[in-house]
Amino acid sequence: MNMEKISLNRMMPIRDVIYHRIRTSILHGELKPGERLTEEALAKELGISRTPVREALRKLEVDKLVSHHPYKGVIVSDVFVEELEDLYKIREYVEAIIAKHAAKNATADDIKHLSMLLDKLEASTSPEDASDYTEQYNLAVANLSGCPTIINLEKLLRDALARITVSTYLMPERRPTAQTEHREIVAAIEAGDSELAQKLTVSHIRNAALRLNNLEHRQNG
Repeated sequence: MNMEKISLNRMMPIRDVIYHRIRTSILHGELKPGERLTEEALAKELGISRTPVREALRKLEVDKLVSHHPYKGVIVSDVFVEELEDLYKIREYVEAIIAKHAAKNATADDIKHLSMLLDKLEASTSPEDASDYTEQYNLAVANLSGCPTIINLEKLLRDALARITVSTYLMPERRPTAQTEHREIVAAIEAGDSELAQKLTVSHIRNAALRLNNLEHRQNG
């Protein structure tokens, strides 16, 4: 893994910086399932001690992104493509609940923040930027629900899905529709319309899943 050394001029603890770097590399496919991660190698590459690396790997293990094996050590966890359809169904239920509570809790400042993130997402031109802003947007909506357990579950689902397939957001035939769907969801949240926010969220997820399904059929056909 090619990582720059950690700068001492940082806004978060070293272990969190390492956690986010490794997590991003796993979700973007730079670190492959089964690849071994050693504290010593990571610490040397990043120019830091092994302790924060160990703490970051433990956090990633909680996220199920890495696992510890007695003889192999820490490795990147496997992905299971056959779970894709079921994961999207579960995501519908979880994010519908989030949308319901977000519509009840969102303030004017929250809506401004969501709109700002969507502006950045719509202006993104690379898969990396689109992925980063999508994650920030989804996390912001999830946080509005005020349901810690649901928020954690939603994060696990998104991490699992991100490892199975690339985002549909940058697909030319999908992007304009996805942008409209995002804006409609935020408008429903702003209006405090829980029922509509749920309906639009489920529709958004189903449309993304359908696009992936169509893409898979074209590739296999």
